[in-house]
This record gives sequence, C-alpha cells and structure tokens, in this order.
Amino acid sequence: MKPRIIFITGTDTGVGKTVLTGLLLHHLIQEEINVGVLKPFCSGGRDDAIQLAGVMGDPTSLDRINPYHFELPLTPLVAARMQQQRIEFDDCLKRIEEVANACDVLLIEGAGGLLSPLGEDYDALSFIREIKAQTVLVAPNRLGVLNQVFLNLNVLYSEDCAPASVILMTPDEPDDSIESNASLIRERAFEPQVHEVPFLGANPLTEAGRKESYEKTKKTLAAIMGRP
Repeated sequence: MKPRIIFITGTDTGVGKTVLTGLLLHHLIQEEINVGVLKPFCSGGRDDAIQLAGVMGDPTSLDRINPYHFELPLTPLVAARMQQQRIEFDDCLKRIEEVANACDVLLIEGAGGLLSPLGEDYDALSFIREIKAQTVLVAPNRLGVLNQVFLNLNVLYSEDCAPASVILMTPDEPDDSIESNASLIRERAFEPQVHEVPFLGANPLTEAGRKESYEKTKKTLAAIMGRP
C-alpha cells in the first residue's frame, strides 16, 4: 500500500508551516499512525527541524528529518550556491521515497513559499507535482492574505495540484480582516477546505505548549487528515 504524502507549503516564509506540521505530526502520533516527517531544506539554522524532531520524541532523527541545511538565511538555492553546493532534485526525491516507504503517512514541510527556489531548477511545486502529494497551503490570517492565497491557488490549480486545505494562522495581534478572510476564500476558491487556527502562543510546539495547542486544534487537524 502506497503511503499517503502530505506536503505543507505556504504563501511565504514565517507563516506557520512548522507549527501546523508539528501539530499534524503530534495528532498522528496520538492516533498511533506510523508517521514520518521531513523538512528537507533549512537555511539560516535548523530550528524548524529541531522542533519537529522534538515532537517525534527523537532528537537523533534531526539529520533524517532535515538532510539539507545551510548557514545563511537565504532561499535554499542561493544559500547552497554560497556554500558551493548543488542539491539535485532526483537525490532529494530518493530521500523522500526512502522515508515514505517506511511509514503510512509522510508529512513534508516546504521551505519558504510555494515557488521559492530550492534548487537550480525546482521548487516546492516541483515536488508536489512529481510525488502527487496532498497539498496543505498555510497562510497568515491578516490583511493582504486574500491576494496571496488566490495567487497560490491559481498556480496549484493550473498544475492540477488543487490543495485539499487552506489553513489561516491567526497572528498575536489580528486586524479587522480576520472577520472576512476565511469566508471570502470559501466563496471564491470553491474546492479546498478552509480552516482558521487561533493564536497558539509563542512556543506552541514545546512539550509544555503542545498539549494546549493540540486541544485548540484537534478538530481542525482531524478534518485535514480526513480529506483525501
């Protein structure tokens, strides 16, 4: 039986992809599902991958979760060039396949946004298209998000990679647009589920914060996983 692969991408960097990926990972662990997780690319530190390894409860899994990491906080393509490295698309695909073959569900968190260059000729969309992953699009629930979401949806639809879910992450200081963003996306996007995640505090994936965050998002996480 082929594993189910879910690719968590975003409208930008710093929009909450790691938080959502970590909570989905925690949810699947609680459900006793054989789950794997990958954050293939990290630039400027490995904090995201370290958090995911913490949720897995296995700090030694860091290199497996994050095989490619670069010192400079730049898009992975540029960061790799600065270190005189070249990460081939096929090599990354092989790593994904290795992890996928060892689990029933694989979560993959992208770096940056959907079209942020990861290598010389590929981005997150390239992986989504190649492995036919279920796509989850994460975006900040704030003024301006409608344009960002619709641009990303147009790209995904044009590549026959319609996302199963759009997740709006609430910031710590929400603006007035929070009252209408989700409903407008549902009105105009038609296909994907749209979920709003409340602000979960400064450290939602720490051992202390994870339980509270999970209680606030359990229904949303179940709904995401219930969508084929």
